[in-house]
Amino acid sequence: MALNEAQVTQAADLLAETFQARTTIDGLPETCSPANAAEAVQVQVAMLERLGLEASGYKAGFTNPPMLEKAGPDGPMAGVMFRDFTINSGGSLKRSDVGPGALIEAEVSFRMGADLPAREGGYSEDEVIAAVDSAILGIEFAVPRLSNPMGQPMVHLAADNGAAMAFVAGPDIPDWKNRDLKQLGIELLFDGGKVSEGMPLPARCDERWALTWTVNHFSARGIGIRAGDLITTGAAAAPVPLGAAKDVVARFDGVGDVHVTIEG
Repeated sequence: MALNEAQVTQAADLLAETFQARTTIDGLPETCSPANAAEAVQVQVAMLERLGLEASGYKAGFTNPPMLEKAGPDGPMAGVMFRDFTINSGGSLKRSDVGPGALIEAEVSFRMGADLPAREGGYSEDEVIAAVDSAILGIEFAVPRLSNPMGQPMVHLAADNGAAMAFVAGPDIPDWKNRDLKQLGIELLFDGGKVSEGMPLPARCDERWALTWTVNHFSARGIGIRAGDLITTGAAAAPVPLGAAKDVVARFDGVGDVHVTIEG
């Protein structure tokens, strides 16, 4: 049975309050838990309405083969990224905004160069790629409002806006259309020390496919993509909790670095 309005309200209120307090809860109560992707979208939409934050772009998660298998027929998941917490490389974020439990993810991302209005049937991969301004390097700060996120049902994380919070936009990837982006070597460094590296190739997502899926996911919800929007495609290196780190760098071999300072 689908979630009714009262159940959607209960879940959305709980997630929005947890977001605003920068805390976590053990999980969504059984009385308002989404059972599938469609119900997760209902809760996510209601949560975003309560937050009232402007979008800077969109994220995909559970996009690599192991996570797609874990998600099953309801995967991947998507979320809205927030302009208030989207910065360029070299900038800073407040620890009080992201919290020590933020999962730091080095990702291949995209900056859109043309509008893709919502339309029935969505867009082909070629159409989406033609609308891209550039592939870029990125760091996502995923901040789950649900504790033990990898032990949660994927649709609960999707209801939680895909744990979206902050994003750091890095430099363009030169000649990206002619590169196999999955082959980029990656290191994630905290305060100068390596804490993670790129996942092995079988576990890396297809970034072009993830981009196209994200565009079409939001198109089906009546949300078009605008020139300037950022879209990030999922972790390309194993995510690591921020902890007490103050200096975070994602280094992509032969391309460059994405750097952010954590204040507080």
